[in-house]
This record gives sequence, structure tokens and C-alpha cells, in this order.
Amino acid sequence: MQPAAFRSTPLRLLAFAALAAGCAWISNRIGPSPRRLVWSSSALALPAPVIPPSTPAPAPAPEAPVPPPGPARKTRPAPSPAAPEKSASPPSTPAPVQSPITEIAESEAWRAFQSGTPFLDARRSAAFAEGHIPGAWSTPVWEADLDDRLIDFKAARHPGPEDPIVIYCSGGDCRDSHLLAARLLNEGYFRLLIFRDGFPAWAAQGRPIEKGRP
Repeated sequence: MQPAAFRSTPLRLLAFAALAAGCAWISNRIGPSPRRLVWSSSALALPAPVIPPSTPAPAPAPEAPVPPPGPARKTRPAPSPAAPEKSASPPSTPAPVQSPITEIAESEAWRAFQSGTPFLDARRSAAFAEGHIPGAWSTPVWEADLDDRLIDFKAARHPGPEDPIVIYCSGGDCRDSHLLAARLLNEGYFRLLIFRDGFPAWAAQGRPIEKGRP
């Protein structure tokens, strides 16, 4: 059976308020600082909640104005750099064309003799027998057996079309060497050397001489 003091409602509320205050005081003493209650004028007041300062949102960047649609502009391609001009090279000097029939002096005839070049004597057989260049072939242009003598020469020496052949006669106004050269040119020989001063210049230089018929 409860006491009469607890039966009245005001007393019961007062007892509950005192009990709540005691509990709050104990919790305020043992709790952390942010959770402690603030007492003001004998009344229990809860601390004001701490609201963190809010960071203002950045203002949106202004949008670039969109140009109104218009006709598309054509862009010109960048000009390509001009290629450097090539310097014109001087025209090359063409090599001199060697004539198939060439006149040579006595010194050149001597060098040809030393190198083993064949010699043809265009004089008559009698002049050849009196004296001629050693190893020369007697091929008189005015005698009937010229063809046979040329055949014997070709069979013995086998000259090629570009092989040098020295031809001589008596020099001066003698044209026999030129006539023989023209004959050989028609037969396909293209390096014919005419000993211009002929046998007299050879003998005058004291070069070797042979005698006798071919």
C-alpha cells in the first residue's frame, strides 16, 4: 500500500522532476564536455547545437556566348615551302670523236713500232726491196696482187676493227698510203694511222731498216 504523499499528482510530478534533475547532474559531471548540460537560473537548459559553418558553393562560370549559325568559312591550306632551285650544271664537253684515219709524225710511228703495231708499206715492190721498216708487210696499191697480200696479212696478224694499223709510203706528195687506208676503211677497220713523212723520215732518224723482197 503506497504512502499518501505519492497519491497526489503534483507531488508525483515533483518527485519525478527531482529525480530527473539528479540524473542530469550526475551525467553532466561524468560525461564529455560537448555533452554537458548548462545550468542557468536553477533551470536545466540544453547547450545550443554547434552548426559547422557551411562552405558557400562556387558560383557557376558564365557560359560563353554561342555565335549564331552562319555559312562555314573555308580555310586555305598553308602554302608549302618552295623547293630550292637546282643550280644548272655546266654542259659537259663531249669527248672528241676520233677519226678512223689519222696522220702521225715520225716520233709516234717509232712508239707504235716499239709497241708491236703492224706496219703496211703501200709503195711498189721494188721500193720495198731496197729498204723498208722491219716487219712491215708489202701491200702495194698499184699492183695486181694487192688482194692476196692483204689476205695474207689478215691471216697472219688477225687485226680487229679497232686495232691500230700504221700505213706509210714515200711521204711528201705520195698518196699511196691514203689510198690503202681508204681500202681498209671500206673493209671495216677504223683505227688507221698514216705515217705522214713516210720511209724517208724513218731512215733520216737512223731507225732500223730491212732490205729484200717480201
